[in-house]
Amino acid sequence: MKRNKILFVVVLVFTLLVNIPAQAQDGITFWLTGDDTGAAILQEVANKWTETSGIPVTVTAVGWGDAYAQALAAVADGSGPDIISGGMSWGISLGALGGMIDLGERFPEEVAQIAEISNPAFYDAILTVEGNVFYLPFNLDTMLLYYRPGSFEAAGIEVPTTWEGVAAAAEAGLKGGWSWGNTSWLGFQSILRQAGGNWYTEDCSAAAINSEEGLVALEYYTALYEDYGFPAEQVAVADGFAAGTLDYAISGEWEATGINAGHPELEGQWTVAPLPAGPTGSFNAFIGGKGMGIFSYSPNVDAAFELMMYISTPEAQQMIAELSLANANSIHVPPQPENYQFIKGGDDVREALSAQLGDAAGPSNCPGWEENNADVDLILQSVLFEGTDYEDALAELEEVLNAGLEEFGS
Repeated sequence: MKRNKILFVVVLVFTLLVNIPAQAQDGITFWLTGDDTGAAILQEVANKWTETSGIPVTVTAVGWGDAYAQALAAVADGSGPDIISGGMSWGISLGALGGMIDLGERFPEEVAQIAEISNPAFYDAILTVEGNVFYLPFNLDTMLLYYRPGSFEAAGIEVPTTWEGVAAAAEAGLKGGWSWGNTSWLGFQSILRQAGGNWYTEDCSAAAINSEEGLVALEYYTALYEDYGFPAEQVAVADGFAAGTLDYAISGEWEATGINAGHPELEGQWTVAPLPAGPTGSFNAFIGGKGMGIFSYSPNVDAAFELMMYISTPEAQQMIAELSLANANSIHVPPQPENYQFIKGGDDVREALSAQLGDAAGPSNCPGWEENNADVDLILQSVLFEGTDYEDALAELEEVLNAGLEEFGS
């Protein structure tokens, strides 16, 4: 069945190629949020598509600090690139301004197939509450548990697979920490979902954070820093392992290719696993990454969509994964589970990522979340470092999120 889904997309790509309008022959422009190396990698993949389509593609890197502002300016001016690949929520926010093509409306059959082959947690997070599709998945990021097996063997305990295991590691004197997502909603969301909670109700009608599950999550999250020795500062995983100041840590998958490169002496002394599970049995982790969409002013919508469909094929995903490792020593995580086979970094990394991506959740797509998550960070940090009462913090979070729903909801 999975093979049939992939075959359908490949056949669909070929069918669309012979129907690309002549207006696209002038070329497609693609803004990739990231660095020049990433743009060069995507350019090579796009050139492969050009060989068949005859349509040139120009990929330009736009830094994370500037990309969203430039996208807003492009929407306001009605001119710029055809495609942008950027933050997960950008499709929703730019689409709300009328700046993006509703792909589900324009290409319903093709988008339905993309939905079937995509990681469901990521795909759900890039939809609007009403189900509009302004973005297709481009790549995934998620969190993993990095650890040194020798440290746990010496302490005579198992590597943490549950919250209780983290407590046992601290009791044994092992040192843990958090890198990506430290002391922010990114990290707390994983804990919240592991406890069975969520920021909002499923239909985004109200905040759901002020709950028993929210309380359990906040208590455990605070314990990591107050009782289990997690430092307030974001940890440097490779340096901490090398210095012996860190035995395990939570961070993004990109750390995996940098540890041995920065500290060759660590080769064979570390590995990865999914996050420890909470009381519900869930080991949920935050899932991030980039989506890609077409600006509403583009004169090349059909051709641009065909390029995005090509990027979603196994051929293109394998190319991106191999070029990312060869040219940037980085891991590209395909957004399609069928393409996880192309993940680089070693069997242990691929297996841990495949497992973790099966229990993951993206940022909320509820109105106001993007505008209010900085306030959420401040409230969480007030609990961690200023002693704010748990119940007071949960009530404040509820108030902030509900206010966002009221202000930014339809």
